[in-house]
Amino acid sequence: MKQRLDANRRGYTIVELMMAIAVFAIGVSGVIAMQKVTLASNRHAKNLAVANHIAQAWMERLSADAVHWNYPGPRNPSAASDLGTQTQWLKEVDNEADWFQPDYIGAEDFGPAFTALGAPFDNVTNPNTVAAYCTHIRLTWLNRDNQGAVGNGLIRAQVRVFWLREGNGGGLENAGFCNPATDAVEVGKHPELYHFVYQASAIRQEPAGR
Repeated sequence: MKQRLDANRRGYTIVELMMAIAVFAIGVSGVIAMQKVTLASNRHAKNLAVANHIAQAWMERLSADAVHWNYPGPRNPSAASDLGTQTQWLKEVDNEADWFQPDYIGAEDFGPAFTALGAPFDNVTNPNTVAAYCTHIRLTWLNRDNQGAVGNGLIRAQVRVFWLREGNGGGLENAGFCNPATDAVEVGKHPELYHFVYQASAIRQEPAGR
């Protein structure tokens, strides 16, 4: 009789243990799923913050570039425009009709490619450095310096910072992310492959002798 009670007690304990393990497994799987969502959300928030910082930095660089755009002006209305000779990036307003990847300028230590921490680097001469973010810009005239008031040139500057979505297989780039050979216009047509951050502003000429 005692042996029978001991056997029943052991069997009941095993069932309880199995039920506890099952409940624990269900709870742990829920926690793991929540952790995955939290990590993905935190990673995306970090990417957004860095991308917005890069876009703002580009806007500041373009505004600083306009400081060298001085002619013609109110005191020298017949002077030739120096937009194409003195600026680093704004000069492309007459050369690029749509989105394009800007050049890396060594003197400025600034260009289209950025590391995961938002540091710029030369993606052409340093192909082994992996870019986490890439930049395209688009420049269009709002007011040419030979229209209206002389020395009142105005350019609409748009900046697009983008990075790869997880699991997209590397995007459109066959030779690495942020490759200059990739069609910038085509990149913008694939939101399923990239995340995008946009900023826009008007860049005004700084005429000499204003």
